[in-house]
Amino acid sequence: MKKLILLTVAMLAMAAVGCGGSQARAEDEWAVVNTSSVFMRGEASYTSENVSQSRMGTPVQVLERTGYWVKIRTPEPYEGWVNKLTLAPYPADYRSCERYICIREHSFVYAEPSFEATRLSDILMSDIVRARKAQAGVSSAKAGSRKDSDASGWAAVQLWDGRGGWVPAADLTDFAEWMADGGALAAKACQTGTAGSGLAVSEIADRLVSTARLFLGAPYMWGGMSAGLFDCSGLVGFCYFMSGIQLPRDASQQIKCGIPVEFSDMQAGDLVFFGEKRVSHVALCTGPGRIIHSSQIVRENSLVKGEPDYYGRNILGIRRLIGNCSKKEIVKNSALYFAK
Repeated sequence: MKKLILLTVAMLAMAAVGCGGSQARAEDEWAVVNTSSVFMRGEASYTSENVSQSRMGTPVQVLERTGYWVKIRTPEPYEGWVNKLTLAPYPADYRSCERYICIREHSFVYAEPSFEATRLSDILMSDIVRARKAQAGVSSAKAGSRKDSDASGWAAVQLWDGRGGWVPAADLTDFAEWMADGGALAAKACQTGTAGSGLAVSEIADRLVSTARLFLGAPYMWGGMSAGLFDCSGLVGFCYFMSGIQLPRDASQQIKCGIPVEFSDMQAGDLVFFGEKRVSHVALCTGPGRIIHSSQIVRENSLVKGEPDYYGRNILGIRRLIGNCSKKEIVKNSALYFAK
């Protein structure tokens, strides 16, 4: 919590002065991830292990530089080294500018509103790009439109290094609205047995589970937390982010979120933690006695003995976040992403 407060204070100071592309003191310097994803390494070397990932549009604090390596701290928060070419200067209006979030598993940014145009970048689910006004003579559809892609089915965007481009409008939606919708559902959800219909519970749980199921069969990737490249905590963290909630990076931290529930009471959206004396694995509950998780591949399993797909590791605990998120875990409340 203390680290997050210090992060926020530094962020507000940086936003007030802007970065303008000039070299700032390390403790005041911020950047934005400018590639669809970037692996973060434990040391400033390509031979060092991948410890995590960060995704396009994520605001990151610059901690240290050496050669072409930059040590960053992400919003989870998590620290690691990345190549400087994967970052762009942090714009002073980052927290207030109009942005889109990618809701398609994999898409592209094109130089012109045409699938035949040059590709400027790939863009993955949960990536964030800046919105821009289309040039004269070309109309762009509102992001999230489900129209067939034609001259009016494109959203005008800007990459964080300043390049303008186009993305099929159906692949994007408004970032602020998406995070507000998901976060509001998670915060206001009624738990089973309490007053209310429980509709919000099923809505947010459906979003979590349907997001995870998009990646069934994807191979396990140590340190992965971008679309199709997941370790266990990366998968659940990704799904929760796409539902408006920022989780800590590792399973050992995630088990401290929400409230504990019993196996007999588990429901879709709960997190199930495994291990012996310490947490070594986490999964997302898809319904009573069932989970989806990244273990060798992203797969679904039963927690009920005797079932053909029984997953028999020891359960250390089950936590419920839906309806039990703190304000700091709701992305829309984050001073790292939104102006207050």
